[in-house]
Amino acid sequence: MCAVGADSAEASEGFFGYMYTADVLPKGKGEWELWLTPRWNKGDVGKFSATDLMVGYEHGVTDRFTVAFYLQGFKMDATNAWPPDAESGEFVYPERVDSTKLAVYKSEFKYNFLSPYKEGWGFTISTDLYYVRWYPKVDGARTNQLSLEPRFIVQKNFLDDSLITTANLLVESEWRQFPESGAFENEFSINFHLGASYRFARNLYGGVEGRYHQDILNGEKNHSDYFVGPSLLFSQKRWYVSLSYLRQVHGNPTWSGYPVDPLLYPNVGYHFEEDTKNELRIKLGFAFGE
Repeated sequence: MCAVGADSAEASEGFFGYMYTADVLPKGKGEWELWLTPRWNKGDVGKFSATDLMVGYEHGVTDRFTVAFYLQGFKMDATNAWPPDAESGEFVYPERVDSTKLAVYKSEFKYNFLSPYKEGWGFTISTDLYYVRWYPKVDGARTNQLSLEPRFIVQKNFLDDSLITTANLLVESEWRQFPESGAFENEFSINFHLGASYRFARNLYGGVEGRYHQDILNGEKNHSDYFVGPSLLFSQKRWYVSLSYLRQVHGNPTWSGYPVDPLLYPNVGYHFEEDTKNELRIKLGFAFGE
């Protein structure tokens, strides 16, 4: 089901959990996708765990143009997961969060300019448009948010398409308003992804992917972090399952949105306000159409 040749049918996102290849669905083909993403561990501060669930449908409009639509929800369980403001002594985020919400509506448009199977190099541009009702990335707060995320995808295959290498540049622009406080935020971030996946058997791929994230909030540098981890894909003609694990290996600063007591909460070399130390993503895809 995952594209492994010029005439293969199928999913463009099975090789990796967090990055895309240049493949798109052929004209008339469709695919249902299910993504399950547990996230956990904000260091020594309290307790935090969250699970994101996303369901989507992808359709090939032409052999080079694909559209997709997704719904995402989350379940979050957190207790004292963020330290208090050092100046006021008050908690910026809730001390207790136990929330399950349908949070995100997403549309995606992908156009393939070059195929790695026909032209030797793959190049695709995708654009994601999000509307967010709840804020699953941090504390699940009530939110009104619009996000525009163009992604530039380059792919090169080696060893008769047994080795898939790809790089993604993702630029995110977000406009966010919190109804309860009336506060507004605008956020701009740059994400660079790099990965490789090798076919060990006819239907089995294993690889590694890495992600660098730089965030700019209200015009000022907010935080950055690096993630890296393995990925595994098992595919059949009409379906695939993939498993990816990312570990945060470095981030700075640990708490970026407000001052914290450096003696009680030192900078430990990770970023924990928005991100966690561990992320696991399981993806299922089911294709249909001739």
